[in-house]
Amino acid sequence: MTPIEPPSSPTNGGDPAARRPTDDATRRSPQLPPAFTAESETASSVGGTIDEGSEATVLSGTSEAAHVSVAEVGRRLEGQALGVYELEQFVGGGGMGAVFRARDTTLDRIVAVKVLFQHRSRDDEMLRRFQNEAQSAARLDHENIGRVYAVGCEQGWHFIVFEYIEGINLRDLVNAAGPFDPRRTIEVVTQIADALSHAAARDVVHRDIKPSNVIVTPTGRARLVDMGLARLHHMAGDQDLTVSGMTLGTFDYISPEQARDPRLADVRSDLYSLGCTAFFLLTGRPPFAEGTMVQKLLKHQQDPPPAIESFRGDVPRRLVAVLARLMAKRPEDRYEHPHALVTELAEIAEEEGIDLALPRGPVIRPARGRRPLLRRHLSWLVPTAALAAIVLGMKWSSERKLDTNAEARQDGAVPAAAPKSPPEADAAVLPARGTRLVVAGGPGKPEAAGVYDTLAAAAAAAADGAVIELSYDGVRDEMPFEIAGKRLTIRAAENADPEVRFGRRGDAEAGITLADGEIECRDLGLRFESSPNSVGPGCLFRLLGGSSLQVEDCRIEVVASGSAGGVDGPRCIEAVTPAVDRDEIEKGPASRNGELPAGVSVRFRRSRVVGASVVVLARGGGNLTLTWSGGGAETPGRFLLVEGSVGDAAWGTGVEVIAEEAIFDCGEGFALLLDSLTRPLEPRLKMVANACRFRMRDNVPLVEQSGIEDPDIYQARVEWVDGGSRYEGGHVFRRIDGAAERIEIDYATAPQPLEHAPLGEPRPDDSAADATVDGP
Repeated sequence: MTPIEPPSSPTNGGDPAARRPTDDATRRSPQLPPAFTAESETASSVGGTIDEGSEATVLSGTSEAAHVSVAEVGRRLEGQALGVYELEQFVGGGGMGAVFRARDTTLDRIVAVKVLFQHRSRDDEMLRRFQNEAQSAARLDHENIGRVYAVGCEQGWHFIVFEYIEGINLRDLVNAAGPFDPRRTIEVVTQIADALSHAAARDVVHRDIKPSNVIVTPTGRARLVDMGLARLHHMAGDQDLTVSGMTLGTFDYISPEQARDPRLADVRSDLYSLGCTAFFLLTGRPPFAEGTMVQKLLKHQQDPPPAIESFRGDVPRRLVAVLARLMAKRPEDRYEHPHALVTELAEIAEEEGIDLALPRGPVIRPARGRRPLLRRHLSWLVPTAALAAIVLGMKWSSERKLDTNAEARQDGAVPAAAPKSPPEADAAVLPARGTRLVVAGGPGKPEAAGVYDTLAAAAAAAADGAVIELSYDGVRDEMPFEIAGKRLTIRAAENADPEVRFGRRGDAEAGITLADGEIECRDLGLRFESSPNSVGPGCLFRLLGGSSLQVEDCRIEVVASGSAGGVDGPRCIEAVTPAVDRDEIEKGPASRNGELPAGVSVRFRRSRVVGASVVVLARGGGNLTLTWSGGGAETPGRFLLVEGSVGDAAWGTGVEVIAEEAIFDCGEGFALLLDSLTRPLEPRLKMVANACRFRMRDNVPLVEQSGIEDPDIYQARVEWVDGGSRYEGGHVFRRIDGAAERIEIDYATAPQPLEHAPLGEPRPDDSAADATVDGP
């Protein structure tokens, strides 16, 4: 993925180079680095061209729009035709694509068409998920489920055709008119439970039950829509089609087991989410409304839901008990099947004199207390058997050891002593009893395998391509070390939960330094602590040119113990990107063997960083590519700080960030770009934000540029491409502090429409299904 170099700096109004401490050659427009080149092309797939200045841009060498916003897709496709479907009106969208009110010209009826983003369709995983949505929903034919009519691909656009449902979703209904009474709640929950029963009989799990996915029609019927997260249990390979491995579902309504592993979700997970939805109907809020994403997930795992009685006193006691059973933490404590829920709700309705007049499918009362004998006793048989196996294993191992030592004494041999730790090892970082650092030999290097006392020793001994497994639980202190010219993977061993802790020691600037190397960290806890006596802030990772860092399923904490906060505090990543000298560019490819210095690459998946004053610092004049999928970062400072480059560099430091479904909670704003008299070449940023969430304090801009240049030049150095993200907090989207002038751009006047809300305002669920069913 390559960012787009902004257009050349404006020349009207005098040459801003006069304020630079360098000669005129510094301001000459250099050859653009290949990693920052792109061209605009015609959007032939929608029968028009992309206007100059549009958000829609395409990558060099590609033929279709990439990373456009939902609104841009809506504008470009509205009024066009995909096969026999005329897209009459763009009505909304979400993280996967845009939704249109359309006309089926063959049957002359109104339908809803969901169109997948074209850059999504290049992702095989996303395309499988999109096709899975259609296959799953097409198996369902029930009066309380929105129907799927067709699926297709035209002119490069993949789409699904849905039934167009007139009505309003439960979320908007409650927000507009207030909570439901018990009678209306029972009616709605009964209908959705009946729909889930139909789906379960066809091995379909919805996995995204929430108020915005339930539509109430003008006749009062509840319709379950958006099977976008559904999964057929018996698909080939039973693949769990998540988005880049993200946990699917909405945090306010997700079941504990689905939050841990989406593959564990079954119909009982849908029942848990239905219980949370019923709670919302009765109270006007989800059961765990406060807190961050992580706090909500933990509450779903650990905390009992608030008592309904604390919100209202007119809910029948038996209905209260039903909700408690639906929201039980363990799936086995919930209803075994939606039929059982439908039956009990019917009995409550009869007791309360409620007429459930709307038709439902057949109600089957499952036999109670008739689970197979093995299943009834499985909860105590499994741990008992495991304990017995452990005891027998320990006894056998002890007897075997005694026999071996006895044989050795009879032969006159002395058992070999345990290997001593390397003399250079610091006693403070030696492993506790029973811990291991195991290095699996790299390709063709089995002799490199072994057990080491420290991570630094293991990394030094490991061959290129080796895997270091940490087979301990808890926290270990480690010495800083460097990886140069080789690829390593550091991961937790099976059933281990290690945390690696680095402190600022001696002259070491980082916990791990990469010099033209590659490292992958998986399933770990990582922690970096500065101290009051540290010289400089320090960082967890220091990446030099040509380095690559991948972090997957990790938790990272950066602690400023007595250190300054803000920009001067400790960082998670410091990327030193090698600059290209301007003279090398002017001499041509022969002076550099046709190659430019390698940039730095960073990829985070399902990982979270907390505490760092700056999560990523980029400097040096080269290029940094950062991809962030899932998880997020929480910092009192900024997520990104980009420094300018020295005057004889060919261009300023360039950063491309591609973020998808991540949360960035940044006290001082998301990004700060700085140039100065000593680093006069202004840095550049391209940001692609798909279905992300950004939170800043009030009066804090999302992006800030500051330095000695003319504000008009800064305007061209940042490109922000939004795809269904949300921005909370301060009203300023971008602030530019130039040579003698400040410019502020708020969200309302940003180059493309951005969803903005005050900090702390509850976020409405971003669901394409909402738009699917709203009337024109």
